Amino acid sequence: LKAHVGEDLIVTDGTTLLGADDKAGIAEIVQAMAYLLEPPEIKHGKVRVGFNPDEEIGLGAKAFDVEKFGCQWAYTMDGGELGELEYENFNAAAAKIDIKGVSVHPGYAKGKMINAAQVAAVLAAEFPTHETPEHTAEYEGFYHLLHIEGNVEHASLSFIIRDHDSARFEERKAFVEKAVAWVNAKYGEGVATATITEQYRNMRQQVEPMPHIIDIVLDAMREIDIEPKVRAIRGGTDGAQLSFMGLPCPNIFAGGLNFHGPHEFLPIPSLEKASRLVVKIIEMTARGI
Repeated sequence: LKAHVGEDLIVTDGTTLLGADDKAGIAEIVQAMAYLLEPPEIKHGKVRVGFNPDEEIGLGAKAFDVEKFGCQWAYTMDGGELGELEYENFNAAAAKIDIKGVSVHPGYAKGKMINAAQVAAVLAAEFPTHETPEHTAEYEGFYHLLHIEGNVEHASLSFIIRDHDSARFEERKAFVEKAVAWVNAKYGEGVATATITEQYRNMRQQVEPMPHIIDIVLDAMREIDIEPKVRAIRGGTDGAQLSFMGLPCPNIFAGGLNFHGPHEFLPIPSLEKASRLVVKIIEMTARGI
């Protein structure tokens, strides 16, 4: 907030989300398209715009028709502060662990009862305590226990697994399987089962073979006096799915800050600059720069 003293901000009353993630991106794109239709029209090639829902769980682009869209590359306007450009993101998976217990009268339970809730607690404690969201930053991956519930007969744990490095990501998924195998060795075969579902992959390997799509954005930013901030996303973006569907798709700032909370805000100058950047990218692409 201190970086935006003196600027006009779009905010809420502090009791709800603003939704700049990603209403800001929609507004910036629509305004840029309106500008392209005004005379004098700038020279440009084929431009396509797409909007899709449900980005936050990594499924927003699942049904996107890349072939019909008909482009060589694209950009999402879904980043944060002014100047952000991102073409790396987490590899991501969800892990659901179910634990089956055996309920017996507690007075006569010795050697018979398997308390699923207690097993869940023991299993959760096996995960590295410093490889969690609150202890990691930058390129450090993590395990995040989202939800745990249970009783004597049944318990479940829901994790998300994140890592930028593909090899380390595979190791993390394997760790979950090993933890479940350890529980079964300790309490009995079939007590614990794991279901691991891959959500999205790091788009870097799809974007790097086309460096010009990054260079265009960097040059366009500098031409309109935006300082580029190239960062790795500690999360996901629809661009990741699209990149693996054959449409390399880096992510550009939308300007909002403090997303997903009541302190979310959007500096109007950042909103305006993002829209100008869309136009500049289109213009510079047509110039072959």
